Amino acid sequence: MSYENILYSMTDGIAEIRFNRPHRLNAVTAKLYEEFNEALGLAEADKDARVVLITGEGRAFCVGADLKEHKVGRTAFDRRQYLQGEQIVCKRLIQLRKPVVAAVNGYALGAGAELAMASDFIVMAESAQIGLPEISIG
Repeated sequence: MSYENILYSMTDGIAEIRFNRPHRLNAVTAKLYEEFNEALGLAEADKDARVVLITGEGRAFCVGADLKEHKVGRTAFDRRQYLQGEQIVCKRLIQLRKPVVAAVNGYALGAGAELAMASDFIVMAESAQIGLPEISIG
């Protein structure tokens, strides 16, 4: 499968899902959630996949929501749909019948931290930072 916001590969029993928006530090959009959820389904259905590895391209795992996307005339319904997308993905990570490893290679903030925490294991680079900065937004 070809995706716009993620890279999916399968090698030696490892299904790797890589967030691929390095120009935005892998900030999450509704489309990224959609693609990520689809890739999780592929990994779960693949009998050769023994483990799922999630990571980020570039210098960040995922910095959370793409705030530029949230500023563009979104209705309350649009915002609710976005949040439901995040809930669906986190729930799927938790319930996946294969172990999920989050390889945190940089910032894991907000939704990025939540995705890492929904994984079975988190492996962090020494320079990685994880946090929930939403409190400062209000």
